[in-house]
Amino acid sequence: MRARSTAQLGSIVKSPSTAPLPPFDGGWLVASGSREAFLRYASDAAVNWSDELEQLHDDQGRLHFLDVATRRAILAAVGEADGSTIVDLGCSSGYLLEELRAAHPGATLLGIDLVESGLRRAHAAVPDAALLQADAGSLPLVDSTIELVVSANLLEHVEDDVGVLREVARILRPGGRAIFVVPASPGLYDYYDRFLGHVRRYARGELPRKAHTAGLAVERVSYLGALLYPMFWLVKKRNRRLMAGLSGEALERRVGSDIARTTDSRVGRQALRFEQRMRASGLPSLPFGVRCMTVLRHP
Repeated sequence: MRARSTAQLGSIVKSPSTAPLPPFDGGWLVASGSREAFLRYASDAAVNWSDELEQLHDDQGRLHFLDVATRRAILAAVGEADGSTIVDLGCSSGYLLEELRAAHPGATLLGIDLVESGLRRAHAAVPDAALLQADAGSLPLVDSTIELVVSANLLEHVEDDVGVLREVARILRPGGRAIFVVPASPGLYDYYDRFLGHVRRYARGELPRKAHTAGLAVERVSYLGALLYPMFWLVKKRNRRLMAGLSGEALERRVGSDIARTTDSRVGRQALRFEQRMRASGLPSLPFGVRCMTVLRHP
């Protein structure tokens, strides 16, 4: 563990049993003497995700230009964080954890997810990140102990997203921040969203309103993929017309083909790099895009 001792982790992470929290050293050293990739607080039985979707995400998530740009935007929003405790909520296979570790070698990293297969891959990638299999709506963390929460593409899978935001408010220290990236524009919900288990796409202002209800202040809202949005809008509207006729294996093949076709889009990469330069120069974000990034602060 880089920035926290096992004793210090014990002041942040609740034990999954009546026994004390097990020691951590490149994994959790459980009573049997074995080293476990993660501590289990819940099962993945009820999660709106699957091992098949996790594998699809693992195959494409590292390289897809939109996911790459999302991680870059989150890292830029994080700023200086060495010495902080950072929770990656919905850490999946650990791609964001890897980049957080590279950018902030002195930070304490915690990854939380419900899908076991993703947590095992995250542990292999970032063995010094403390991983927990837990529900985002019931976080096994002590009140007011976390400086920063980051989360990419989680809230759209959760029925009670306000409940998750309340949990984030509970664990953040006063002045602590949370950075969420979610898909934008509910009118563009299509077969791709349905296949991925999205409960919703977010309307403009929806996440800030829900965050306020949960007791969090909105620091900044910006969009990713604004320059791509006109073409994205056309494709998603076409997809909505096709949605009723797609199911089962045909739907899976179609989504896989969509992802493979767009993963290394040269136009997409260039457009998002230009947006990244715009943000770095302080120019305001356009009020629309493929994804929305909301930076929140505990008052």
